[in-house]
Amino acid sequence: MGFQILVYLEYCNLENLLEREQFYFNKLKPEYNIVKKAGSTLGYKHSEESLKRDFILSDEILVKKKLATKNATLARSISILVKNIKTGEKLEYKSMSEAANALGVTKGAVYKRILKKTYIITKLK
Repeated sequence: MGFQILVYLEYCNLENLLEREQFYFNKLKPEYNIVKKAGSTLGYKHSEESLKRDFILSDEILVKKKLATKNATLARSISILVKNIKTGEKLEYKSMSEAANALGVTKGAVYKRILKKTYIITKLK
């Protein structure tokens, strides 16, 4: 099983997204895109064979998928420093979810700078 690579070709606004996608379809002629018109699946039909296939993933593939998901989540995680105003204690967490679980609040509550009038929340780079 090979690695997949994602390359950003350019950033654009939603207003011209389909136009830019079509530009790159025409320029690069990607091998794996069956549909040749940006933003449309008009005219594409699954083959009878592809519609009948049952996909059963091996245990090895399931483990790899779980690990990939975990790694992707960790890569997006933002480290959090939580300081207890009353005691001065500082604790660092690997993610907002981890901080939320430790403090007994929702992940959304961790977005606040001050929590429960007791904690100062700082995002670490």
